[in-house]
Amino acid sequence: MTHSSPFHADRPATARLEHPVCTVVIDAEEDFDWLTPIEGTGFTTECMRQIPDLHEILGAYGAVPAYLLTYPVLADEDTVRLIRRQLERGQCVVGVQLHTWVTPPLGAEPSRRFSFSGNLDAGREEQKLLALKAKFTACFGFAPTIHRAGRYGIGAQTAALLEKHGFLIDTSLAPRTSFTHEGGPDHSSYDYRPFWFGEHRDLLEVPLCRSVVGWGGELGRWLYQALSGPRMTRLRVPSLLTRSRCAERITLSPEGNDASAMRRLVRHLRRRGEMVFPLSFHSSSLAPGRNPYVQSRADLHYFYDRLSAQLDHFAGALGGRFAALPEIPALLAPPPERRA
Repeated sequence: MTHSSPFHADRPATARLEHPVCTVVIDAEEDFDWLTPIEGTGFTTECMRQIPDLHEILGAYGAVPAYLLTYPVLADEDTVRLIRRQLERGQCVVGVQLHTWVTPPLGAEPSRRFSFSGNLDAGREEQKLLALKAKFTACFGFAPTIHRAGRYGIGAQTAALLEKHGFLIDTSLAPRTSFTHEGGPDHSSYDYRPFWFGEHRDLLEVPLCRSVVGWGGELGRWLYQALSGPRMTRLRVPSLLTRSRCAERITLSPEGNDASAMRRLVRHLRRRGEMVFPLSFHSSSLAPGRNPYVQSRADLHYFYDRLSAQLDHFAGALGGRFAALPEIPALLAPPPERRA
């Protein structure tokens, strides 16, 4: 890749598939104030009680979600029992998501900047990762192999820590997105595309399925990125590009994306040759009022409608199938050799 990468020895991942594959990835996390993700703010884990309703929909399509569990969720014994039962039945897989502000060791000066784990010094990020890994292992009897940095906050040292501590899959990249206005990383030079990384062994990056699409092509994508800073956003310049369909940033998620937009994204990526499609959302969307996407019962019904529509489109019109996230590496060609 031509841009500066936080990943070591990144190499393309090539799918060995005749039909596209969708994998469901869920940020299984505490409810918290998204405007103040800093140490010492309150939270609950009530939204996790709603996952049996979700499984009625996913189960109808044979979709096995990957729950990326934060430390507070792992500390909730009732939720762990619920997930463990589903795990034993083959109804889910599990990994971890590092929310720095609620993962020990705590006690640092509260700061929104440090909600991005990549902004921590390497020693503190490693301490938190190990605490999260130990809590997960105590709950399930095996170590986690799937990781996501909360708020997509991967940093320069994160990839090496994942390689060191036995992880196999990372999901921390948010393509075409910059968090620099909050002191976070800039992923805007990435487009959606899984890839291998690792200096001494192979790990797979499965990014958030997000891209900028539209009739503007490369120029439209350049304009969208160039005009997406805080000042231009306040002036609603990016929204003009979106409404005209010149360039719109779409995520394969029922949160903030309607069914037709998700279909446009998938068509765009399929034309480009992509075959692996992670569909993602937050567990807090399962309970009204817990995040900006689902504020009412009506919003919740609309959320489930969009989710069902995308699952149905994938299984029907696209002729695709569903696979759990740990199955994805085996669907890819062997990683290319590392460059010398």
